Amino acid sequence: MRLLRLELGEIGTNCYLLADAAAEETVVIDPAGDFPILWQAVKGLGYPVKYILNTHGHWDHIGANAELQQKTGAPLMIHAADAPLLQQGTDRMFRVRYQPSRADRTLSDGDELPFGAYKLRVLHTPGHTPGGVCFVLSGKAGNELIFSGDTLFQLSIGRTDLPGGSYDDLIHSIRTKLLPLDEKLPVFPGHGPHTFLADEKQYNPFLR
Repeated sequence: MRLLRLELGEIGTNCYLLADAAAEETVVIDPAGDFPILWQAVKGLGYPVKYILNTHGHWDHIGANAELQQKTGAPLMIHAADAPLLQQGTDRMFRVRYQPSRADRTLSDGDELPFGAYKLRVLHTPGHTPGGVCFVLSGKAGNELIFSGDTLFQLSIGRTDLPGGSYDDLIHSIRTKLLPLDEKLPVFPGHGPHTFLADEKQYNPFLR
């Protein structure tokens, strides 16, 4: 399995591309924007896109949703609680516009998405947004890594001062959904560098 990280959009959001050569499939997580750059990366991998996944519905994570849907025909998936955000086309607080998109399927906690020899399990982690999710990639050997969106960052957590945010919900989500997982797992967030659960348990000031 190959993993690519692209920093896309106006504030450098992490977009992740997963490619399984044996299955000849690609998954795109959070197509944040800069579609020409994203599309070149997708073409470079050389495999059809099986899923387009959003960790949540904020503008900086969904900017290239519509173009990628149109280009690939792949289903776009997001948690039901955040699905309405895709269709707004504007974020008044940040004064930005984006091309509206529509979810082909809404996700729920515990859903599993098969991907070649792997699967992506959905963890509903509200707090940053009501419909925020994390994706846990697992293979034959068990869990391998976590895509945490804006739930958990290196030594930080997602904002909770935006509409629909809740600090208490976010801390509860992290403590009940992420921290019980194997602490050796790497965590790939929506912004900034990757980290490890063990480091966040020990050093993250919000989790002490």
